[in-house]
Amino acid sequence: MANIILRYRQDYDKRGGPIMKYSNSTHQALLDLGHHVEPMGEGHKYTCFDDMLDGTIRQADLFLDIDCGRNSKGDLVFQTEKPPIPSAVRFIDDHGHPSLHKRLAVNYDHVFFSVWDKRDLFLKHPSAHWCPNASDAKYFYKDIQPDLTDSRPIDVGFFGTKGGLDRANPLRHVCINHGWSCDIREIGRSNSSRWPKTALAMAQCKVLFNHGQKHDGPNQRVIEAMLMQRPLVSDYDPRDGMNKLFEEGTHYLSYKSDAELANHIDWCLQEPSLASAMAKRAYTLAYEKHQVKHRVEHILEVMGL
Repeated sequence: MANIILRYRQDYDKRGGPIMKYSNSTHQALLDLGHHVEPMGEGHKYTCFDDMLDGTIRQADLFLDIDCGRNSKGDLVFQTEKPPIPSAVRFIDDHGHPSLHKRLAVNYDHVFFSVWDKRDLFLKHPSAHWCPNASDAKYFYKDIQPDLTDSRPIDVGFFGTKGGLDRANPLRHVCINHGWSCDIREIGRSNSSRWPKTALAMAQCKVLFNHGQKHDGPNQRVIEAMLMQRPLVSDYDPRDGMNKLFEEGTHYLSYKSDAELANHIDWCLQEPSLASAMAKRAYTLAYEKHQVKHRVEHILEVMGL
């Protein structure tokens, strides 16, 4: 058992309840593996090393910093100096903040980055490792609405943040042209719970859509869709890491044009048994290898814990 200081931001809803995010999944995965975890950061008892007792810090085997995005003030909070104990950081938005991540990487002994396309940022770091996006079957699971298994009212769905919904414009256009129903929206606001609302919306769709941004694939929508065991149609991007984890045609379908997008959706709707078989293969792979707990195991293996 290791003593781990885990820094992440814990947000709360209007009623004071904790908002579950993937950082919480990391915390739980560490506990499930038998480690002692001392959380640190906004929303926790300790916000930084200066708040902690020296004995707590000396007894720790690892400081793990988790990329949680911007807080309510719009700030990105990371370690700005080298921690006093062995350290690692889990970067998520390398595509959104490449210069910042490259600059901050020197503060950590080990860097785990999510975006394959941005791997060159960390070429000079002595211990940099691709640690792709992942999801959590506790919140995204195929039987969340078992009554809809054979009767899903929506043909195609895409659920993302408000600022990224324009990525679904090609989907919107082809659905209008072909008379398919689609659900394209943000589930919950930034300071409210998105789980399990997102999975419940996904469960009502026959097909799920994804379109990456700034070559960030495979992004979290990909893994979430696969854990929901829905056929996935995603954009083709030769620079992203999709083909490093999944096989096109076996686990998902990729499109290069609106016409190809329409053909793939039509195939999923017209050949439900074949599309379901593809989704099942993707589900098995995502469930067995691409959950947050698998990324935590990878980090601890590199750290020798």
